[in-house]
Amino acid sequence: MQSRRLDLPSLTAIRAFEVAARRQSFKAAADELCVTPAAISRQIKQLEEQLTTVLFVRGHRQVTLTAAGERLFRATNNAFDEITGATREIRGQVADSYLNLHATSSFSRLWMVPRLGRLRQLYPNLHLHLMSVESTPGEADKFDAAVTLGLNELAGYQADFLFAEEIFPVCTPQFLKDNPQADSLQGLQQLPLLDLDPAFWQARWWSPVDWHFWLRHCGVENPKVKAQMYFSHFPMLLDTVLEGLGIGLGWRHLTDELLSSGRLIRPVVESYAAPERKHYFVCRKELEGEPGMQLLRNWLLEETAGLRG
Repeated sequence: MQSRRLDLPSLTAIRAFEVAARRQSFKAAADELCVTPAAISRQIKQLEEQLTTVLFVRGHRQVTLTAAGERLFRATNNAFDEITGATREIRGQVADSYLNLHATSSFSRLWMVPRLGRLRQLYPNLHLHLMSVESTPGEADKFDAAVTLGLNELAGYQADFLFAEEIFPVCTPQFLKDNPQADSLQGLQQLPLLDLDPAFWQARWWSPVDWHFWLRHCGVENPKVKAQMYFSHFPMLLDTVLEGLGIGLGWRHLTDELLSSGRLIRPVVESYAAPERKHYFVCRKELEGEPGMQLLRNWLLEETAGLRG
């Protein structure tokens, strides 16, 4: 058994290979694993050298698997499925006394975390297991509860509408002081604009809201904009805004706390209200009557009441 294990390549390289093969893109794999495309390329090159064979045919924007790559992908994909299944079973056994709540990393970090202290004070016996995901979970995930982007009708689950999206520019007070032209739509186009990478939207239900889309919605014809920087995740974009390095588009539900504290401001009054981009609290019907689920549901509805007004 030990000699067989010695034949295993680097597990880091195998993980990079599996994601790149599944996404058919080194860049998309880098975004998913939160590393650079160069790191993905380096890991796969090392893997190819170790196996003495080519695994990918490199294209300009896409990569395709060779016959050897196809064989390795089938093996790695099956192995990761087995690991995922075992992990979920073990996690379920360990966390039986916890209420699992799925939500995007942006919602978890920027909306949930600042409010966890209040939730803890109100309901000290409510134990949550927060699960960060980048897409709405499906029925196969067998989740307890989730805050979802859009509503995917699932048998055995019930949903409550929480809020719809509203998007507007945000920056620091000092940035606006240093760049007073930021108080107009025309002036915004002359400043460092921060935007989300198009790949960010691949797991979302809706079309991307970037600066070009937002400015056109606000009446600017043929806006002349090019992002100063792109980010694969919204919290990174917001951290850069807070550093005073530019202006980003902010989602109301994710920036309310920062706006209320004065760390961020809205340089212009224009806003994009999107009533069709709805978020829901979804939970398993069999758990709907459980005390913990009722507390969580009622708390989320109360905390988001202002976003529905």
